[in-house]
Amino acid sequence: MIVQLEITPWSVVRPHLECSRRFAFDLEGDFNLHRYGRRICLFQVALDDGTSFLLDPLEEGPNQTPNWPGWKEILESPKITKIIWAAQNDIRVLKACHSIHLRGVWDLFDAACLAVTPRPSLPLLVQTFLGQTIEKAESLQTSNWSDRPLSDSQRAYALQDVLFLLALADALDPLLDEKKKRDSFSTRMQAAEQYVFQDHLEPWKRLKGAGTLDPEQQYLLEQIWHRREAQSRALDLAPWRLLPPEEMVFWARERRFSGFVPIDPRWVDE
Repeated sequence: MIVQLEITPWSVVRPHLECSRRFAFDLEGDFNLHRYGRRICLFQVALDDGTSFLLDPLEEGPNQTPNWPGWKEILESPKITKIIWAAQNDIRVLKACHSIHLRGVWDLFDAACLAVTPRPSLPLLVQTFLGQTIEKAESLQTSNWSDRPLSDSQRAYALQDVLFLLALADALDPLLDEKKKRDSFSTRMQAAEQYVFQDHLEPWKRLKGAGTLDPEQQYLLEQIWHRREAQSRALDLAPWRLLPPEEMVFWARERRFSGFVPIDPRWVDE
């Protein structure tokens, strides 16, 4: 197994993927956790020969999409299978951030749901079927993947998610036939690729407590939501870090903040 902890240029990775019939795939991103908006920050791939790579989509800048000839075509090709754990989020953010419609999906999570257990865990499956251990540190999972350079711990964490996916797929695949779940799995994969994700048109109405507001308070909540979005975008800061959602609902109801929850001092109360 050849583990590359360093970032590899796309020009080096491209020929490996173009001649592969399948590869393991994952991504890391910042989706309104640290900075404003949705941003894919890292791609991880692993091949059947044991080689793995890290690709940096932010190499040309934090707000740029990668200019990688052939990348979109590979990810959209149904002839190349992408082995992924819980593909739904990857499908959604690839479409939203890079206008890529992921195809050729083989979702290990769905395979495990159908053939092993209704609530599968990747570390447990890797330990059970492969005798290996995956460490899932929440501090790394929620770390700022937009920061550069990435730490050694971040890169190692990201790579471990793809290192065992191909071997695990080989272990689970025959179980789909044994449990007579092959057709159900194929149907799920087709549905996953065709699903159209849409952002909520009135996201402020989804805030906890928003449903208890009267029409005038709902209007005030909408106004403060848009103000927070504009200020967060200008600061490149995750909106919840600027003004927590519970304070927005409190303000819409009481016309003041509670004083119990910290508010970023850069918030401008117009």
